[in-house]
Amino acid sequence: MPDTGSTLTRPDFSVVIPAYNSDSSLTELTERLAQVFSEQMKESYEIIIIDDGSRNRATWSTIQQLAQQPQVTGIRLTRNYGKPGAVVCGLSHARGRWIVTLDDDLQQVPEDIPLLAQQRSHDVVVGAISEKRHSLFVRLSSRAKGWFDRVILGVPCPMSPLKLITADVVQDMLDTATSRPFIPALLCGVTTDIVSVPIRHEHSRMPSSRYSFFKRLSQFSNLLIGNSSLLLRCIGAIGTLAALSGFLFALFTVFRVILGAEVLPGWASLIVINLTFGGLILIALGINGEYLIRILEHSSNRPAYRVRTIVRSTDSQKA
Repeated sequence: MPDTGSTLTRPDFSVVIPAYNSDSSLTELTERLAQVFSEQMKESYEIIIIDDGSRNRATWSTIQQLAQQPQVTGIRLTRNYGKPGAVVCGLSHARGRWIVTLDDDLQQVPEDIPLLAQQRSHDVVVGAISEKRHSLFVRLSSRAKGWFDRVILGVPCPMSPLKLITADVVQDMLDTATSRPFIPALLCGVTTDIVSVPIRHEHSRMPSSRYSFFKRLSQFSNLLIGNSSLLLRCIGAIGTLAALSGFLFALFTVFRVILGAEVLPGWASLIVINLTFGGLILIALGINGEYLIRILEHSSNRPAYRVRTIVRSTDSQKA
């Protein structure tokens, strides 16, 4: 649950920033956030930066320096758990009435946060990006993910990393215990009051994209297997069609024999049938195995993240 045990006054906004192998962009992002909340919005805020097991040591050093500011809290995880786990970690420590999630690479402009805040009467406000400044692979995979989000989860609008969420919704999201969190699924499992506002999209400050093919594949796997029964239903439908086709083919063969047609036995057809049905069985077993793995992880209470260190301007503690 959100960290409400602090003696500090509850801020209006909490900004959660998962960080991985970034340093200078965090400094600029923190400065621009301070200008947005202090000068433009004139509302209280806190910034929570989560180091998701970065290999670049400068990331944690930068976060430690930034955490000397009273509004900044730095959290270091024991290893790389992935962005969703880091976001959930930040949400659990957020104290604000509204929580903003934002990436560390400055592709989402912090100056657009006031646009989301204008719609704060809704449970969730998502920044909608009309023109993404990504590589072709990232754009195509992002579009495919958005389509699956809408079909499987019923997401009413394309998701982006820039979101504004009420504290009550965050609390309900955190009540859903899962070792592989998927933020759109957690949001849609709690509320349908989700709206979007158009935002800008800049070029990433990172030298290369951190969304590799395997990370995208892991995202799709988490969506399809961890948050839906779509694959099981598809396999069931394919199995039903295959069984029905086999039954109809058997009837067709019987009628041919009755009518006196010559039916020649063929090894090729037998092998094709065996391979087809054997492949379907193996696919079904593999998918069932993935579901069993997730059931095992859930029953073993495997955490979505583990905290190594928390640093603030007033304290430094180890979890």
